[in-house]
Amino acid sequence: MTLPVLLWVFVILYYSVNLPWYDDFDPFPDFLRKWITDSSFSDRLTLLFQPNNEHRMVIGKLVTLAYYWVTGHLNFTFLHIAGACFTLGTLRIFWLSFAKTKINWWYFLPVPFLLFQLQYHLVFLWAICSLQHQPVVFFISLSMFLLSRNRFGWAVLAAFCATYAMSNGIFVWPAGVMILLLRSNYKQLAIWILAGAIAVGFYFYGMSAQGNESSMEFFAKNPHLSVLGFFAFLGGLFDFFPEKTIVVRSALPVLMGFLVTIWVVIWLYKQLIPWLTRTFNWPKNIRNTNAETSIDKKNQDMFLLGILTFLLVNALIIGLLRPRFGFFVMIVSNYKMYPALFLTVAYLTFINAISGKQIQEWIFQFALTTSVIIWGFSIYGYLPVIAERNKYLTVNGYNQEHNAFGLGHVPFSRSAFYVDNMMKEMVNLDVYKYPDTPEILANEIGKIQNPVSADEGITVSVRDSILYINDPQSRMSLNRNNGQYAFVRDGKQLYFFKMTPHNYTGRNIFKQYDKGSDTEIPMTSLRPGLYDLGIINIENGKSEGGILRKITIP
Repeated sequence: MTLPVLLWVFVILYYSVNLPWYDDFDPFPDFLRKWITDSSFSDRLTLLFQPNNEHRMVIGKLVTLAYYWVTGHLNFTFLHIAGACFTLGTLRIFWLSFAKTKINWWYFLPVPFLLFQLQYHLVFLWAICSLQHQPVVFFISLSMFLLSRNRFGWAVLAAFCATYAMSNGIFVWPAGVMILLLRSNYKQLAIWILAGAIAVGFYFYGMSAQGNESSMEFFAKNPHLSVLGFFAFLGGLFDFFPEKTIVVRSALPVLMGFLVTIWVVIWLYKQLIPWLTRTFNWPKNIRNTNAETSIDKKNQDMFLLGILTFLLVNALIIGLLRPRFGFFVMIVSNYKMYPALFLTVAYLTFINAISGKQIQEWIFQFALTTSVIIWGFSIYGYLPVIAERNKYLTVNGYNQEHNAFGLGHVPFSRSAFYVDNMMKEMVNLDVYKYPDTPEILANEIGKIQNPVSADEGITVSVRDSILYINDPQSRMSLNRNNGQYAFVRDGKQLYFFKMTPHNYTGRNIFKQYDKGSDTEIPMTSLRPGLYDLGIINIENGKSEGGILRKITIP
């Protein structure tokens, strides 16, 4: 059981880069800068609850503050690790719930293989996602666990935490409604609805629509995309080929999401029957098998019911609002934690519902085989993507520090100017320090003086003010210290550009990358001057490369 967990933790520690990216600037460095410079209690409280896009990230900001109070610094690798701790907590909650059922403990084995995937690497290696998705899943799981164990007050508190982790945390309230309704606990149900109305009402107070009205217009014109998107979202763990076209990528997730949902609907109906019989005396003449189930298994069913309700409502809203951005969003990496949770819950409902030992054994064997296959594909398909992203962020951290762009914003734009000023202030306050690795690479580039040999076949072309560099010989490496980079330099400036491995375009759907790499350098991102354009390859601590040509930026 520890194998997928240990590998997952190793990937985080090995590939995490202490750098912000794109949406990270607002909730972390900018928030912390304002917190430090404004000592007013009311202003600080406002900062804590201030929306970041469509989310109120109170939990993530509190984690950031906790680290700052202890160390005096902001560290994005710590934020990645902190987010990972929430997922480890989620595993613990699932285990505590499962262990009470007295089902053979090894039947739990598929769960860590499903939960600890590399497919959702943008969750655990991107700070804003790390402290949104992972805390919300943890607090929703905790709230449903407590509610299923009749610890109502603590469940409400956990639900509030889920609500203020990110926007989809508000779906914890309909999830709790399902548990309390099916238990016919109407007094607590009324209190729960009141608490939810207060939490959600305050959550949306003063928040804009974030352009979601255009999503409704898109849905009216393309309802089929929302239906397909719903199933693709739930079956997202079957996205085995991340570098293929969206049609190839999404076919299996849509199919598997649909098939698993069939079982989920059957199971939900079985959970609903006792309440319908008890409340409306319908359907009649149905034997109440639920009465024969142990209390621990009933509690497990309620726990899984709550999480499943959250997942289905979440998938429904995502399918409704997100297709306008492109169908790929349904299986984007930072959403993949939810299909992992969906498959986990679907499996556990099956195991909990079946009493025959032989059938349980068959289900377990099938689920374990499937989960290991999915886990294996996640390593094969996504570990190279993780390694390449690590190198991309590392060298762009240098560009951000020395050239005022690189970490997600268009060079010389208003947003790039804002980020540059903010990061310089954080460095001057000694709150943040850029990684040292790019400086070592810059020193190696400083030693390069000779031209690249023509035998290497590297080509340079210019189209529409973009430099295209292609190396047909290079190969990608999972080693974070190995990599190939183009560079542009003069006596004052040095710019880095990571070479991207060629995608495989042949018939073998299991092959992701081909030999060779290339990169595009927008000339508009460079300041005017005469530069050396070159290339450097780092492998096992050794560097080689050379100058490709001179370029002039007018």
